[in-house]
Amino acid sequence: MNDANIDEILCRQCQGRCCQGHPGVWSDPQRFFLIFTSGQVPKIQELVKVLTENHLALRDVGGILIPAPQATEQGCAEMGPEGCSFPPEKRPCQCLALIPDLETLLDDMIHCSLPPEYGSGTARENWRPWQELLQKVKKSIN
Repeated sequence: MNDANIDEILCRQCQGRCCQGHPGVWSDPQRFFLIFTSGQVPKIQELVKVLTENHLALRDVGGILIPAPQATEQGCAEMGPEGCSFPPEKRPCQCLALIPDLETLLDDMIHCSLPPEYGSGTARENWRPWQELLQKVKKSIN
């Protein structure tokens, strides 16, 4: 994903308000597999290991399971005092695609926007073919 919209100054001032709602997801399965499994679709136990070792969860987005960082009551578990613990090249697609907006700093509401190709609807459609695998992984984890 080469179209990251990271504005380090604005994001540092904002202190991750977008991250405080919930974690973003990897909306592109191929990118997720490239990052975590060398581009290969993993077997169930391998994906369980990837999720566990990287502190990831399967987030239910409108009935479709999608890999995402784990969530806490404060939002994304990867968000700390120094920002995101993931290096930019490993961050979820939605996090990288989010377009910062200065208005967020002015009225304490999130005005940042997400291009439709990275939205939840697109992510659901992209991950739909992998639901059988992800359902088995979820059962294996629980």
